[in-house]
Amino acid sequence: MKQLWQQRLRQHHKEMLKYSRYVFNEFFMIAVFIFIGALAYSYANLLDTIHTQLWWAKPLILILLLAVLSFGRWATLLQDADTLFLLPKERALLSYLLAARRYSLWLPAGIFALCLGALLPFQVVATNLATTSSIGLFVVLVALKDGQLWLQLLASYDDQPQHITQIRWLFYLVAALILAVSLWVTPLVGILLVVIAEFALRWYIPRQLTTAVFQWRAAVKNENSRMLQLYRLINLFTDVPQLSGKVHRRAYLDPLLNLFKGSQQRTFGYLYLREFFRGTEYLGLYLRLLVLGAVILWFIPLWWVAAITGAIFLYLVGFQLLPFYQIFNENLLAHLYPVPQVSKMRSFQHLVQGLLLVQAIVFAVVILFNSTLSQWGLFVVVELAAVFLLTQLYFPRRLRAEK
Repeated sequence: MKQLWQQRLRQHHKEMLKYSRYVFNEFFMIAVFIFIGALAYSYANLLDTIHTQLWWAKPLILILLLAVLSFGRWATLLQDADTLFLLPKERALLSYLLAARRYSLWLPAGIFALCLGALLPFQVVATNLATTSSIGLFVVLVALKDGQLWLQLLASYDDQPQHITQIRWLFYLVAALILAVSLWVTPLVGILLVVIAEFALRWYIPRQLTTAVFQWRAAVKNENSRMLQLYRLINLFTDVPQLSGKVHRRAYLDPLLNLFKGSQQRTFGYLYLREFFRGTEYLGLYLRLLVLGAVILWFIPLWWVAAITGAIFLYLVGFQLLPFYQIFNENLLAHLYPVPQVSKMRSFQHLVQGLLLVQAIVFAVVILFNSTLSQWGLFVVVELAAVFLLTQLYFPRRLRAEK
């Protein structure tokens, strides 16, 4: 079973590496670095305004640490067929599950280190905690996460959903108490408490597993749910075959579609707009990137940095929409329409231009609250110039090159 785990882990890493080339593309990374720089600039300015200890600082840190603790789930990499083919190997499955539990701890541990590092300046300025207390908090968080993964393993042998929910709430209550002791007393006491809890779990759980029955369907369902969340995140940047699009009527958008009816020159414009509105893949991708870009721009205090970031997000959205141009290539009837292919290119160009203009307007509304009128005007000029250059020059040239 350990060999099976290693094989699936290699396949999983290979798949994630393939998608990482699309997720961490150069333009997105530039936007991320700009956002981090702007956020660090605002964070530093905020810290300069704090001259005394704040009573609400420790409760805020406690809430943030509990939120970070919820990051990361038990990654079993189980598949639907395992409910049949691995059923005879259920007694040997525990070694596979333990390997999955150990692997699932690495990513949350890295997230804990990054978050505690980001909180360290605020912690030193706004509380009486020493710099070294972050090390103790890191140990407490990792131990709590390890205990949470043990409980998730135990839950895969439990056939009572209500019992699983009670255990989950009990864990967060205990975690809140241990973190509170670490913040208000000392992290050393928190480490002592979490070590005691960890030993109690490691004594209790193996005895429960000896007579329990593994809940195959629930475990596979949880893993599919975890991977679905990951694929949805990746789908922000590229197509994911594991996500199948659905069709929705969306009758409230019919007035927009009616604008294209009755015109031969607008045949492809009608088809593209209808497919875009009634599908979920490209419409969802567009809306998610639109919201993500607006949220990032809200936290950027410098208008010129926001303008560059907004232009990058315009490029990202337009680039993700380019495969949509080929969506009717497999439809034989689309090739029989008495409409020139130039009309198809022009219709797609107008669709992308309209979507990017809507995106630029949303970005402009967001920036209006964080800038002067002159800065806002310059931001609008930059965004409109980006829309024009992308839709009139770059994207048409790229589509012609891909033919």
